[in-house]
Amino acid sequence: MSRLKDLRKVVGDKLRESITDADVMHHTFKDLTKPVKDKELARYLALRQEFGLPVQE
Repeated sequence: MSRLKDLRKVVGDKLRESITDADVMHHTFKDLTKPVKDKELARYLALRQEFGLPVQE
């Protein structure tokens, strides 16, 4: 399984444990899966990760 799929599973499991309202759960997942609006930032973060540099300093 890829790292992204692993991360999605962990986050999904934690959310399911803490959120019981189905409507809140739907909106939470919707907000978490929105695309990044700033393409330059996304490209920068991807390049940092590709070269093994820390994403957050």
